[in-house]
Amino acid sequence: MRKILLSITLSVAAMANAQQFEVVSLQRVKTGDRPTAFHPRFMPDGETLMVCEQNFSGLGLVDVNKGEYTHLTDMNAAGYYPEVSEDGNVIVVREKDWEDLTVDLYKIDLKKQMISPIASGLEHVNRVNLTNGELTFGQRGQMSKLATRTRLVDRNTLLAPVKDVYVTEEELKLVVYTNGMPTVVDPLSTADYDAQYYWSSLSPDKTRILFGSGNHTWVCNLDGSNLIDLGEMRAPVWRGNDFVVGMNDEDDGYYYTKSDIVIVKADGTQKMQQLTSNSSEIKMFPSVSEDGSKIAFHTAEGKIYLMQIKEK
Repeated sequence: MRKILLSITLSVAAMANAQQFEVVSLQRVKTGDRPTAFHPRFMPDGETLMVCEQNFSGLGLVDVNKGEYTHLTDMNAAGYYPEVSEDGNVIVVREKDWEDLTVDLYKIDLKKQMISPIASGLEHVNRVNLTNGELTFGQRGQMSKLATRTRLVDRNTLLAPVKDVYVTEEELKLVVYTNGMPTVVDPLSTADYDAQYYWSSLSPDKTRILFGSGNHTWVCNLDGSNLIDLGEMRAPVWRGNDFVVGMNDEDDGYYYTKSDIVIVKADGTQKMQQLTSNSSEIKMFPSVSEDGSKIAFHTAEGKIYLMQIKEK
């Protein structure tokens, strides 16, 4: 009986540690006349990437099939969490004023090729949320204040109503906005430890929060319950509702010395899998296409790569 139980245990362990994804292809993306590009993020079509400078300034689009680059704006911090409408026609960007540390928000209409202001002089705005044609954002320091709402898309073009939930960080705490009402979520803090949070995002089904704290990446429910430690991983992003992609990096205290792209199951039941091969290139800040088949990332030198993966 002990041999049977041992065999079952070893089989379960082998399944948990087995590689679940196959890398189908990996290719460098041409970026037209732009020599370097950073922080790629997929547009809804899965064939276009938003890119910017290493410090998040400016924003442009790269057609991954044609290798062509289209410049959109030179605004400071425009590449920091730009938000895209579901149909891919509108991008909301920010412009940072480094003197008074305020933020202006702008709408880029790709069809009309127009940039128009949305709001100005905002303080401490982190993530914004563009869902069903409405822009929602909160401002730190006033957590009880309702999020500001601005309609950006013609009501006739809206998709089916969805639950109005988004997550951001305010004063390095997780804040969940539900129908405009904020709730602070602080799953890691204790009487002796004040946790700080970053890289937060909602799962596509809007039931769980993905975030970084310390050197680890975590997942929890909207109320902070069911906390799961996914291990050492930074810049995490969702791949559907079941997996998380990020970078596993090392540094010397000043510079990155090594980094690879990894994937792990969001419930923490499987060992983290490294997707990129060991090399001298430092692979960073991944983005995942909506269908989960593609991962884009940049290197420390500003090269953009596109990886195709499939689940075994």
